[in-house]
Amino acid sequence: MDAFEMPSKSAKPTDIPSKEELQTFYSTLENPKYKAAFLFASTSGLRSSELCQLTMDDIDQEKRMLVPEKESSTKQTWLTFYNDEAAEAFEAFKPEYKPDDERVFQTSKQLLNRKFRHVSEDTGVRVTVQKLRRWFATEMSRCGVDAKYIDAFCGRTPSSVLEQHYLDYSPERLKEIYDEAGITVLE
Repeated sequence: MDAFEMPSKSAKPTDIPSKEELQTFYSTLENPKYKAAFLFASTSGLRSSELCQLTMDDIDQEKRMLVPEKESSTKQTWLTFYNDEAAEAFEAFKPEYKPDDERVFQTSKQLLNRKFRHVSEDTGVRVTVQKLRRWFATEMSRCGVDAKYIDAFCGRTPSSVLEQHYLDYSPERLKEIYDEAGITVLE
């Protein structure tokens, strides 16, 4: 047993933009599609592929609920929500929506990443969809949301027996938790 050693892992700090930096980045975006995509990403916790594959059928606009239908052998999805700021940006983008493409933002992951990279260079604020996902999780935690519900919003489904069989992960309960958090980017 004396010869057995556990490898040491040091925690790596996560680089998360501040709300002010996100506001600077957002104010530089000119295209309503990218403004809406930015706010959806930062207030929902969606992965970039989920964001780009999102269809109108995946959105319940009345409840501001997103139910991405993503097929993957490694990633899971559940449901999440978006805030009033994202809803307003989405309404501003709708006149540009082309009905011949069922995807909401009608862009690829590569094009979205390229746009965010260019704005990052212009503003000096490095933003990616992954960083927005991290910001979402951190901000929800700051708002007092329990980690197990943040995991659910981010598509990480319950793994413990307690979470799987005894806790309420219904859309109604998750909506209540999301709304109580009151997450905002622009205020």
